[in-house]
Amino acid sequence: MKFRMVAVATLAVVVSACSSDPDRPPPQNPFKSEQTTAREQRLQAAELYRLARQALESSDFTTAIQRYGQLSLRYPFTDYAVQGQVERIYAMYRNYQPDEAMADAERFLRDYPRHEHAAYVQYLKGLINFDRDRGLADSLGFDTTRRDTSNLRRAFDDFSLLIQRYPQSPYVADARARMIWLRNRLATHELTVVEYYMRRGAYVAAAKRAEQIVTQYPGAPATLNALVLLEQSYDALGLDAQAKDARKLRAAYVMAAPKEAMATLEDAKAKPAKQDAAPAP
Repeated sequence: MKFRMVAVATLAVVVSACSSDPDRPPPQNPFKSEQTTAREQRLQAAELYRLARQALESSDFTTAIQRYGQLSLRYPFTDYAVQGQVERIYAMYRNYQPDEAMADAERFLRDYPRHEHAAYVQYLKGLINFDRDRGLADSLGFDTTRRDTSNLRRAFDDFSLLIQRYPQSPYVADARARMIWLRNRLATHELTVVEYYMRRGAYVAAAKRAEQIVTQYPGAPATLNALVLLEQSYDALGLDAQAKDARKLRAAYVMAAPKEAMATLEDAKAKPAKQDAAPAP
């Protein structure tokens, strides 16, 4: 009789402790011998997903990440677990965990390449790389074009892949806008390299880099500046024919480029074109 009372008291303590913590697994019923049914598992998965989603919508990203992880571990073959993986990637992105978010995004696309949310996960990959190096200096409008641009190039490739694979996706329009900003930012970064070579008198290197800008970033405001420096580098090298071609190309560019996307010739000779602010994430 004494041992029976101790067992009942212990069970009551366990049930009470678990009911106060939504992240704990439900207590096992010692009087129920049959296995949990599929319906019961789905109901439990639905409840855990609801709690994870609730944390996500409250911007409690740490708790959301934890609960989504539990959802995948306990109920890995439910629709809730798969949906939870997508939302967990977003939560890690918002929680400033880019490496973990990127690893999970790549894993999801590898495991579910035809999933209905695959386009969104690909879009998230672009956002993760897009925002990796952005900080206070960008928000205040300081010149950050001399920073390493590896992540910006990866973001450009991520958005480009999104457009190629999922052209009907609702995220394509935003991806295109970000690609334009990235193109302009990358072109301006390359222009700083050309200017450095020009200051050092390395005219051959400057000409090659300027040619790359014209070829790789057509339409970017910095392209006009690159053509100016290309002409100057050819003149310095005594390559009159090439300098003449550069002048013709610059004139054609001025005629073809939209006025709002182009600096004046005097501004182009003096400094790189000013960049527009990046779209809000």
